Amino acid sequence: MNKKFEDIIAEKGRLIYTNVGDSMFPAIQPRDLLIIEAVKKPLKVDDVPLYKRDSGQYVLHRIVDIKNGKYVMKGDNRTAVEKGITDRHIIGVLTSIVRNGKTFPVEAPKEHTARIAKDLIYLVSCAVNGETPGSERVEKMDLAEIYRLSREHMLTAAVACALEKVIPLPHAFDQAKKKAIRRLTLFELERSKVAQELEKARIWYLPLKGILLKDDYPKSVMREMTDNDILADPSRTDDIRAIMEGCGYSCISFGVYHHDVYTKPPTLEFEMHRSLFQDGEVPMFDGYFKNIKVKTIQNGYACKLRNEDFYIYILSHTYKHYILGGTGLRSLLDVYVFLRAHPDLDRNYLNTELAKLKISGFEEKMRRLSQKVFTGAELNKQEQIDLDYFISSGSRGTFENLDYNEAAKNLGNDDSKASKRRYLKSRVFISGEALQKNYPFVAKHKVLYPLLFLYRPIKGAVTHPKRIFKEYTNIRRFKVRKDRENIRVRE
Repeated sequence: MNKKFEDIIAEKGRLIYTNVGDSMFPAIQPRDLLIIEAVKKPLKVDDVPLYKRDSGQYVLHRIVDIKNGKYVMKGDNRTAVEKGITDRHIIGVLTSIVRNGKTFPVEAPKEHTARIAKDLIYLVSCAVNGETPGSERVEKMDLAEIYRLSREHMLTAAVACALEKVIPLPHAFDQAKKKAIRRLTLFELERSKVAQELEKARIWYLPLKGILLKDDYPKSVMREMTDNDILADPSRTDDIRAIMEGCGYSCISFGVYHHDVYTKPPTLEFEMHRSLFQDGEVPMFDGYFKNIKVKTIQNGYACKLRNEDFYIYILSHTYKHYILGGTGLRSLLDVYVFLRAHPDLDRNYLNTELAKLKISGFEEKMRRLSQKVFTGAELNKQEQIDLDYFISSGSRGTFENLDYNEAAKNLGNDDSKASKRRYLKSRVFISGEALQKNYPFVAKHKVLYPLLFLYRPIKGAVTHPKRIFKEYTNIRRFKVRKDRENIRVRE
């Protein structure tokens, strides 16, 4: 007869069992060996006790709060909390985790992410700086977690290039690198075909982002890509569509955003840009990038930006993501690798143009932080906060960042009740420039203004009620975070 967990701990002082759930992912993963020991000192927030519900169910969750001697529990991979757990429910506390034969400590979520990110950054730094990682340090690494985080930041191939110098590549990293090589090769072939067709049709085009950045990396495969971004003559979009479909691509999106999307199995995707940025997405970019072609050097119908202008575009694109949902470590790495490959940029020109775009401070932050991060220099407190933002964002940003940054912008980083009332009032009683832009007829005929207060709520309730409720909720709940209060979400 199987003994109960509490009986084993009472008898031996510890319990070892294999985890089967995902409620504590990523700190605890399926098939991890968990070592639970008897509680020897008072439990505190961030401890992970094993407890038994009154229903008889065993649960291993983290303590997120303690109120009046009762524990508030939550799984790291869950949103709901459980209240009312007391010492009588507690069986033991998690003291260590064994994964793939290596023992790891029990950490708070932020500590866990920081440890994994530190090892990830070290390996990527070794890859791009041509250094061999220390074998002893690699031996202690949690490679499964590094793989997970490297995928979030699209740095798996770069990590593989570092690891293969000291150990046989783990299967996941080996497959990721081979996949990146295959994709890169396919992209090159397909891009060449598309370029030839554009040339034949006398359509000018400008390759963007990773298409060019990959050439500044020690190995092109280190710079992973998911698609090909090309700016092409916006007056020829119908012709471009015919070319892409003639090359075997399916049109997924056309005329909706500032780029049209074309795909072809197995993993090929092109984003054919009509403009570099969506109108109004970052208003201060609209005029500057409107006619970017005049800044290009043309060879036939193929266009290329000067290194300074390409750097400005990369920074602007990164800034757009930074102030919305966030952007990840690969963006920092792109800046580091690009600046190292092009040390002779015209700084006077850059300073003038960056000032026009109002991103001079952002460029300085990116330049200094990327240099420190990928050379292993010590970071000050603010730089660590900035780095944590990049780490938490992943390559595509997060909805949490998007909601927070939007609320912070709307409220001017002021979470007072007065500020929230002013903003909500401005959304209801629309006036000034917003009134002129959205309701010019009403702005001209002020007698209709009272009717607008009836029309707008009804229209909003019918067309996008969820969006309105979400905005209201985000504003009402917004609180300035101490780890974000010094991050400038707007220049």
